[in-house]
Amino acid sequence: MKIGRRRFVVNGAFGTLGLFTASAFGGCAVVVGGPGQAPQKEEAAPGAEKLFPRSVAGSDTAFPYLEVSGTPREIGRGIGRMFGDKIRLGFERRADWFGDLKAFAAGEGKSAYDVFVAAAQKHTPRAFSELQGWAQGAEIPFETMMVLNLKAEFGALIAKKEMAASTEAVEGNPGCSTVVFVQDGQVIHLHNEDGHEVYRDLMFMIKAVPDNGIPYVCLSYPGVLPGNAPAVNARGLVQTTNFIACKEVRLGVGRYFLDRMILEASGIDEALAWSTHPDRAFGYHHVFTSLSEKRSVAVEVSPDKKEIKEINGLYYHTNHLVFDEMRDEDQDEKYVSSSSTSRWDVISRWAKGLKSTDSLTLEDLRVPLSSHDGKPYSPCRHPDGDVKGFTLAQAVFEAPGETFGIIKGQPCKGQIETYSRP
Repeated sequence: MKIGRRRFVVNGAFGTLGLFTASAFGGCAVVVGGPGQAPQKEEAAPGAEKLFPRSVAGSDTAFPYLEVSGTPREIGRGIGRMFGDKIRLGFERRADWFGDLKAFAAGEGKSAYDVFVAAAQKHTPRAFSELQGWAQGAEIPFETMMVLNLKAEFGALIAKKEMAASTEAVEGNPGCSTVVFVQDGQVIHLHNEDGHEVYRDLMFMIKAVPDNGIPYVCLSYPGVLPGNAPAVNARGLVQTTNFIACKEVRLGVGRYFLDRMILEASGIDEALAWSTHPDRAFGYHHVFTSLSEKRSVAVEVSPDKKEIKEINGLYYHTNHLVFDEMRDEDQDEKYVSSSSTSRWDVISRWAKGLKSTDSLTLEDLRVPLSSHDGKPYSPCRHPDGDVKGFTLAQAVFEAPGETFGIIKGQPCKGQIETYSRP
């Protein structure tokens, strides 16, 4: 793995990565609709090109990047316009998988869809409005975008109905691995963002500056609200997440909507309030790091239970519940026993083999996350046959420090791009 760093300035002039100009974007008709509703056309606001002050093309080592500002709707519309081709290609590549989700949401799951929509509108209106903007900007029906952003919840509902493994497990068991070290005013927070291999060339970076909110920079999946992939905001709050294959699901606020609201949290306490929202629909694992406070906290939730842990020393997590009060929650055993347990075991063996955990460095912590032990369910994921899990990126956050790093692709061979915090 290359460990040299390239500086990528978010709050300043750009290098020669390929600058797009605002003139590439103009007003256009967009389409939005819901289940059983006729599509409605909404014209983009006059002068919408001001929402694109700068954007940078991707490269072999850097993701495409967009800086966008405005209301949540305007921010979403800007993202949708810029990355609409990637969003549509994501749907095309996963047509069979997504077709099953959408058919369920429009048929037997229609009443659940309506409740999810109402809950998002009520509890997370800013995230809901932003998703409407994504749909408008990308010219994709809102129903389609909404179902994608409820894929975990609908996958669990389908699994319960069919008494089968969740759709996440069927799709090749992707998952993420997180390692954190907190000691004596130092924090190192690393996260391997794993997903389906179809997203290997579809991910992008966003810097969002909301009119009445806290700016943030994040890695983003095509069509999925920001927050699921690694992010940091202007208050120095970092969020990384790990999917949890809970069997239980309830009709409430979808996880991606809560993730998005966390990006504008003022600190760890507000982030914890969002992640443990009383109307949450599904399980999850979050790590929140306050770079200003040099503090990290982890939380595991199911629809009915939660447990919060302050992180001191070495901490790691994959994709199953391990906290004392949470480990007996009902989880998809197929998912846990393959992808998640394998990566957990690799990191655990590395941790147990350390002579000391008193003075771990960034390079020390990269070792287990670059490992191929246990492949194809290794911490550093490479597709193998029917197993489509792919390490799309590694995020590196450190305190003290004013920058963070993103490796595009697998950490075993990637190069860090260094970004300024918002």
